[in-house]
Amino acid sequence: MRGTRGWATRRRLGDAGASTIEYAGLVVAICLVVAGLGFTPIAARAAAATSNAFCQVFSQVDCATGTADPSRTPYEQATSGHYVAMGDSFSSGEGAGDYDEPTDRDDRDFADWMDSHLWWPGDREPQYHNGCHRSANAYGSIVAAENDFAGGSSFVACSGAEIHEFTDPNSGQSGEQAQEDGLDDDTSLVTFSIGGNDLGFADILADCVLDGSTCQGKNEATFQQGLVDTKARLIATYRRIHEKAPNARIVVVGYPRLFPADPSDNFRDLLFADSQVWMNEKADQLDTMLADAAREAGVGVEFVDPREAFEGHGLGSSDPWFNDLSVQANGYTPVNPGSFHPNAQGQRALADLVQEQLHHPHG
Repeated sequence: MRGTRGWATRRRLGDAGASTIEYAGLVVAICLVVAGLGFTPIAARAAAATSNAFCQVFSQVDCATGTADPSRTPYEQATSGHYVAMGDSFSSGEGAGDYDEPTDRDDRDFADWMDSHLWWPGDREPQYHNGCHRSANAYGSIVAAENDFAGGSSFVACSGAEIHEFTDPNSGQSGEQAQEDGLDDDTSLVTFSIGGNDLGFADILADCVLDGSTCQGKNEATFQQGLVDTKARLIATYRRIHEKAPNARIVVVGYPRLFPADPSDNFRDLLFADSQVWMNEKADQLDTMLADAAREAGVGVEFVDPREAFEGHGLGSSDPWFNDLSVQANGYTPVNPGSFHPNAQGQRALADLVQEQLHHPHG
């Protein structure tokens, strides 16, 4: 993975974080507890190892003296090593254009499509297909370009990704390995959006487009159970990422509401107004679950909530930060996968929120 980072590092934006005292207090407390174990050589070595580990993570406290070290802020901690931008389509930049060429290719022909979709007889060699759509306009790309990460950066987010593809190779996209493969002790920042696909958010949205009169009743119970199941999986995921990248700040980016608070039945996006209100409610419930999972994981995961920033920029507004429903004629996906995804302006807004979080941690 080190050979595929691909992003040039640029300027550093230094600033003091709001949670320095919180970080410092935690490390001081740990150092004091460890110091109380120092009655044997083994305990002394364990104390030193534990002290050094926590000082490497937080590095705003000198564990030898218990005093604050102003040489590294939370922002400096985030940029002190390697940045890994993981996640699904909201992280890859689906819909924002300017895709990395290897992630915007489909070399299959119609016969290949028939084989994979209709089990048409044949024994053809598989063709290259990668629709991860990693965009230069994605928030991860912007964060990588506008900060100086000492260990460089990797962009592995993929459109359509589900939680299991953090640990498993993406079987639907050529050349895509498990997204967590790039995590290690040198990782200082991890960002991602994940969970929406596991809840079938896109399928529910499509159902509301096709049959708005029944989509709410058909999907409500399944969605609520999905929130419970996905939350448990996310807590385990957050803890595993912390184990693989113990020195990293882990920043989870939520999902903005797609529609205005007071939508109309103008049919521009083919959803009735009540379906738009309901979909906004599902986005609220999803973000609440993501924030709860981050807190309950107990490993310092930070949650960035984009809903307030996107107010007034939903589909149907005068300044939308999303792509409306559109079609394409490539023979495989009649509906443009960028539909109902943030456009370049929306990704810029997400990047600004992440940047603010790096300087002033909260949530």
